[in-house]
Amino acid sequence: SASDRFWAWTTQQRPSWRESPTEAAVAFCVFGVTGSTSVALVRPALKRTIGLEGSMREGPWSYRITSLVAVSPIYATLLVSFGTVAGRHRYFAYMANKIFGRFLPNFVMKRISETAGWCFPGSRIVK
Repeated sequence: SASDRFWAWTTQQRPSWRESPTEAAVAFCVFGVTGSTSVALVRPALKRTIGLEGSMREGPWSYRITSLVAVSPIYATLLVSFGTVAGRHRYFAYMANKIFGRFLPNFVMKRISETAGWCFPGSRIVK
């Protein structure tokens, strides 16, 4: 089926971005689009839900902290989504796993690996 062919294409082994200019270009584009999109989603959401406005440069501190806490999981989720569409699911799933691993306790990461480890081929959560 088309979905099986797409999944095989997006999870295939690819050269390192350090070795391939094409892989580097794809990775930089995915990181750029993901960063812009996550900030574009979080800023208005903070304003609409809790009435918090500000910027990372000018504050207030409550905005800075809440923004970082809110952006991280959204960024990681979007990173896997955009990376998969770009045909680089393996790499971006690994990167999202690293991001979540910094914020989530080990027992939560273990639970994720038990239930959704198939989504992270080649990543460290697959035991």
